[in-house]
Amino acid sequence: MLVAAMKARHTGFTLIELMVTIVLVAILLSVGVPSFRGFLQNSRMASLANQLLADVNLARSEAVKRRVPVTLCKSPDGAGCDDDADAPFGGWLVYVDDADPLVEAATDGNGEVDAGEEVLASRSVPETVDGAATGLGIVFLLSGFPDPGFADTIDRVVLCDERGNLDQELGSPARLLTVSATGRAAVTRSYDEIDAAGGCE
Repeated sequence: MLVAAMKARHTGFTLIELMVTIVLVAILLSVGVPSFRGFLQNSRMASLANQLLADVNLARSEAVKRRVPVTLCKSPDGAGCDDDADAPFGGWLVYVDDADPLVEAATDGNGEVDAGEEVLASRSVPETVDGAATGLGIVFLLSGFPDPGFADTIDRVVLCDERGNLDQELGSPARLLTVSATGRAAVTRSYDEIDAAGGCE
């Protein structure tokens, strides 16, 4: 009995096995964590750009459907439109730009949130993202085309995070939304197109 107990083998990790395991885990983490962080940043940028694209399309389709002007404008606070074209693109509003015509017909399609106008969407840009737009807003007419008479029409928006505009194999981490003269919007991550649009500061 005593001999059997002495011959019993103890199971578990040796010190060398434990050290090798810790080294392997450290190597995997040093490779995996930056990749995972980049994946999260790309997901956030794609989500923000796609939300902006969806809201431009919402404004356009609602203008056609409702037969009234619908506007997407820069909005720093989610309550009203920005009046500074040089201010950062910190968020946006989509609203029916058609106050009661019996009260104040001149406010229709004026690019400002007037009393009685319905807000369809209100979004903010995260603090980790810098946005820049070429104007103050886009007023979509009943035809679905942007109003050419609106002086501060946005035709492109650049969204950048801390990585800036980099020429990578899968495309830049930054995003560029463009709106054509017919109102068609598109998002790209082409380094050259983002650079031509002003790039990231």
